[in-house]
Amino acid sequence: MAKRKKKAEIILSPEEQREADYQKAIRRMEGAEKMLQPEDKVHMYREAMQMFEALGDYEDSEIRRKRCKKRLPLARREYREEVYQTGMQLKKEAKSAADYEAAITEFHRLRHEYKDASSQISECERLKEKAYKNERAKTIAGKILALAAVAAAIAVIIFLRSPAAYYMEGSLLMAMQDYERANTILSKSKGYKDTDERLRECNYQRALRAAEKGSYAKAVGLLYDKVGDYKDAQEKKAQYEMAVLAEAETGDVVTYGSAKWFVADIVSEPEKKLLLIRRKPVKEQAVYQTAGKEAVWEQSHIRTWLNSDFYETCFSKYEQEAVLSTQIVTEANSAYGTQGGNVTNDRVFLLDEGEAAQYKTLLASDNNQKAWWLRTPGKNAESAAFVSAEGDIMHYGYAADTKEMAVRPAVWVGLR
Repeated sequence: MAKRKKKAEIILSPEEQREADYQKAIRRMEGAEKMLQPEDKVHMYREAMQMFEALGDYEDSEIRRKRCKKRLPLARREYREEVYQTGMQLKKEAKSAADYEAAITEFHRLRHEYKDASSQISECERLKEKAYKNERAKTIAGKILALAAVAAAIAVIIFLRSPAAYYMEGSLLMAMQDYERANTILSKSKGYKDTDERLRECNYQRALRAAEKGSYAKAVGLLYDKVGDYKDAQEKKAQYEMAVLAEAETGDVVTYGSAKWFVADIVSEPEKKLLLIRRKPVKEQAVYQTAGKEAVWEQSHIRTWLNSDFYETCFSKYEQEAVLSTQIVTEANSAYGTQGGNVTNDRVFLLDEGEAAQYKTLLASDNNQKAWWLRTPGKNAESAAFVSAEGDIMHYGYAADTKEMAVRPAVWVGLR
């Protein structure tokens, strides 16, 4: 197989990085005025100030920082004034005790003394008591109208916490390329319109940015758990997996394909390759061998399944390119002398008793309470050796047509 050239990583110069940070800070500053909630305006201005401050004397960073600092008190005042005016409007339009209570709630949102908010609360309390006494004498029809007014006020509050509101704000954050926060907001409106597709785009972009920073394991996790086959995600995932494997050490746990694996061995010559063994044994989807046939690895049902269905399902076409076809020698059973059969060439295989002993410490885990097959034959021709749930190698084996065993596939992966 011809070697693929590894794509060059995009590394920004210090000047280019400062320009990128500067443009990001500008987007924060310009986006503040577009936020739906006044609190978010304050948050965005603070972020922009910190980013411009970190840039020092770059371009007009200091001027923009001061501009943000100047606008921040205005944003705070705008928020407080909005709350105050909402309270005043509710008080003005109040026709029931519940309406006055809604106004009181608004005034209480002003954490610090603002204008005559305290006096307004006292006045509303007095008017609420008066309205309550009047309501006791009103007809049922009047009470229904009052409840309708309360319901309308509640409906507005509910909308601000509705999928539609979260969708609008998340979409705006995406337009600003703030994918981390957009993902958080949009997650609250899952299933609404095309939210699921937007979430995939957010996580796709998060993965690309993680990879740009050298966080390849995080990028792989995002593409595997949250993106799936979106755009060129499978190709990117395979590329980032190679980057993780290039830095991996024996004993590390890595994601490759749709599973997690132990890095059991690393060979550097003539070309670097790694032996990956499935981290956890999983319930077999095929028996080792059908009843009445010899449990020889070369002719086994489990070998066919591993190198066809399992191989095709576990690895994308990009990951399959790095899974090596390996010459597999199956020795005779060390305790009983049962012959292991001919040499085979496989991409996916099971360990034999010698390899199970070699990697025993690595593979032992309290989380792996399942017995799993080895490719070594058992005491008789229709049985195969296995590793017990306690981690012991059972040379005498078990009937090869049982469905009670788990499997622990292994592959050699070459670095491209």
